[in-house]
Amino acid sequence: MSRLPLCGSPFQPLHAVGARFDTPDALIAAFKRLRDAGYTAVDCYTPYPVHGLAETMRLPKSLLSFLVLGGGLTAIVLALSMQLIPSNLIYPIVVDGKPTGLAGLPQYVPIVVALTLMIGAVAAVKGMIILGGMPRLNHPMLAWDLFAKDASRGFFLAVSARDRNFSLGEVSEILEDAGAGDITAIHLEEPDSE
Repeated sequence: MSRLPLCGSPFQPLHAVGARFDTPDALIAAFKRLRDAGYTAVDCYTPYPVHGLAETMRLPKSLLSFLVLGGGLTAIVLALSMQLIPSNLIYPIVVDGKPTGLAGLPQYVPIVVALTLMIGAVAAVKGMIILGGMPRLNHPMLAWDLFAKDASRGFFLAVSARDRNFSLGEVSEILEDAGAGDITAIHLEEPDSE
């Protein structure tokens, strides 16, 4: 195995071994080979959603839907209590035959719907930001010039050096046998000193 090209600073620790593939099928096949070899810390980067990739990677269900559900249920309870408690317990005034208690529930629907949509949307955006690890101003993969230029067209895979089974030679050999192009050792970049 010849020496891999590297990007980032050679004086910094190795972050991952990256490889570029021409087709999504080649990316999925390489991922399966790495998984069968026991590698678990493998990330895939594609320019668009690839059918079957999430199932192949065995990605868990996102917590985002539960965050949005929690935000929506909180909004319903909040909206109903803001309307029912004052109009039925604190100031129970009947105006023009307005129904009191739960019989008047339909009149509260517009506020409940509006607040549920707003709080659900806020929960979705905040959850996406937090679960996505944002804001992240830089990612070690961006040290790889090919990835930075071609991420909108190519299919990339990165095997983290933190994987407990990581072996540079074995990973390189598996990726080469899987037909990867441009296999590169990606090191962290030098921190800016000011």
